[in-house]
Amino acid sequence: MVAGVLEEGVAIMEQLEAADVPLFGLTNWSAETFPYAWEHYPVLRRFRDIVVSGRVKLVKPDPAIFAEIRRRIEAQLPGIEPNELVFIDDNQKNAEAATALGWHGVHHTSAAQTRLRLRELGLPV
Repeated sequence: MVAGVLEEGVAIMEQLEAADVPLFGLTNWSAETFPYAWEHYPVLRRFRDIVVSGRVKLVKPDPAIFAEIRRRIEAQLPGIEPNELVFIDDNQKNAEAATALGWHGVHHTSAAQTRLRLRELGLPV
């Protein structure tokens, strides 16, 4: 994801952040490479929390990794329901896994398409 961090994607994050939409991350990075990404891509610090697969020994699209991020989200946002969660991923299987859990899985193919889908979901982008 970060290798291709695009200004348009960051702009979407900035709009969501400005509207106080809580942002969380879920990545298949290894435990060894994530510190490099954290240091070199400040955009990652905008997330309230990030589940790193190398640290939790789970990978997307395993439902268990989604359960881990859901647990962390609920710790900060008690009572949040699955249908209130939006998961964006450039891998269709990962987006489908989120949808199977009752989340809104968005398969990211372009910033314009993702922005449109987020608007359809009522998000301020």
